[in-house]
Amino acid sequence: MSDSPVRTVVHTRDGPLQFQDYFVRHRCAPVVTAVSFSGIAGARPSPAFVDAIADPGLTAIVIAPSNPWLSIDPILAVPGVREALERASIPVVAVSPIIGGKAVKGPTAKIMNELGIDVTPSAIAHHYRGLIDGLVIDESDAADADRIGVPVAVARTLMNDLDDRRRLAHAVLAFAERLADTVRAA
Repeated sequence: MSDSPVRTVVHTRDGPLQFQDYFVRHRCAPVVTAVSFSGIAGARPSPAFVDAIADPGLTAIVIAPSNPWLSIDPILAVPGVREALERASIPVVAVSPIIGGKAVKGPTAKIMNELGIDVTPSAIAHHYRGLIDGLVIDESDAADADRIGVPVAVARTLMNDLDDRRRLAHAVLAFAERLADTVRAA
C-alpha cells in the first residue's frame, strides 16, 4: 500500500495494542473499541499502486473479502488512495467477508459486534459507502440483496480450493463488466 511505515493500532477497553500484539499475543480476545493507523498522515501511495490505477487496461478494482477494519482500511487510509479509487472510471467491487452472519476466519464478526455493527453484508456495503459500485454477497445472504443499497451480485463466496477461487473471480469480473457502463456514465 505504501513504502512508508504505518502501524495498525487496535484500541481496546484495556488500552491500545499494536496489531500483532492484539492478533497473536492476545489472540484477538480484548474487546475492540476503535482502530487507528500510526504514521498514516505521512504515508504516500506506493508507486506500484499509482501505476496500477493509471493503467488504461485496468477494467475493475476488486476489494477482497478481507477484514475491512484490519486489512482494507489501512490501505484506504493512506492519503490519496481512497480518493483515487473513488475517482476511478471503472467499477470498484467489494466481496463481502460475511457469509450467513459469520466471518469465515479471523475476528471480523467479533470486531463488528464489539463496534455495535450488524454482522451483515449490508453493513459491509455501508462501511464502503461512496467507494464501491457493487458488492458480491454469498448465496446464503441472497434474501438481503434488496436491502444492501448498492448493486449486488449473488455467488458462492466461500473459497476452499483453487476451483472455488477461479469461480468466484469469474463471477466478480462478470459483475464488474455489467456495472461498467453505469460507472462510466456517472
